[in-house]
Amino acid sequence: MRFKDRVVVITGGGSGMGLATSKLFASEGATVAVNDIKAETAAKAVSEIEAAGGKAFAIPGDVSSRDVAQKSVKEVIARCGRIDILINNAGIATIQPAEEYSEWERITGVDLDAPFYWSQAAGALTMIPGKGGAIVNISSLAGHVAYPGDVGYIAAKAGVLGLTRSLAIEWAKHGIRVNCICPGFTDTQIIKDMEAIDPDRFVERRRRVPMGRAARPEEIAKAVAFLASDDASYITGAILNVDGGQIALSSGWSPA
Repeated sequence: MRFKDRVVVITGGGSGMGLATSKLFASEGATVAVNDIKAETAAKAVSEIEAAGGKAFAIPGDVSSRDVAQKSVKEVIARCGRIDILINNAGIATIQPAEEYSEWERITGVDLDAPFYWSQAAGALTMIPGKGGAIVNISSLAGHVAYPGDVGYIAAKAGVLGLTRSLAIEWAKHGIRVNCICPGFTDTQIIKDMEAIDPDRFVERRRRVPMGRAARPEEIAKAVAFLASDDASYITGAILNVDGGQIALSSGWSPA
C-alpha cells in the first residue's frame, strides 16, 4: 500500500500501459483520476478499478488541450483537495515518411505539449503550493534513438527527456520530483495498430529485443510506480530505460 491516501492523475489511463498503471496505483491504495480522450474508455477503466476494490474517477478529455489540462487539474483538486502524483502517459504514433509527414501537430501535441501542460497545471495549482509531489513522464526508447517513419513521435519523445530534466532542476526546491520512463517494445494497442500497417518491420523488432520478447504493460507500470513512490525519494531528473536491453545493444549486432 505504497500509495495509501495519495491522489494520482494518469493521462491516457484507460488503456494499455496507462490502464495497467491505473490499476496498480489503485491496488496500492491511491485514488486515481483516469484521463482518456474517450469518455467510455475512461469510464470502463474506472469500473474495472472499482470492481477490484479500488478508488477511481474519470476525467476524460483531449490531453493536448491546455484548457483541458487546466480544467482537469482544477476538477481533481476540487474533488480531492490536491494532486500528489502525476503520470504523463498519454501517447500516439503513426508511420509516415518524413517528406510526406502530415501528423506533426497532432503527434507532438499529445506526446510533448500535453506533458508540459499537465505538469505546469499540477505544479502551479497544487504541487508547488503544497511543497511536494512526484511527476513521471513516459517517453520511449525513441527518445534516445531514431528509426524511420515517425519523425514527429521521435522528436516529441526526445523533447520529453529535456522536459523531465528541466522541470526536475527547477522544481526540486519545491520538493517535487520529476522522472521519466523510456519503455521499449511493449505489447499495447498502439503497437498492434502499427504492426498491422507494417507487419514485416515488427517481426524484425521482436527478434532484436535482447530479452527475446516485448514488455508487458504491467512491467512498465511497476517501473512507473517505483519512481512515483517514496522508495525513490532521492531520485529526480532520472531517465529509466525499461526496454529489455534494446538501448544497450549495438546497432551492428543482433541478439545471440
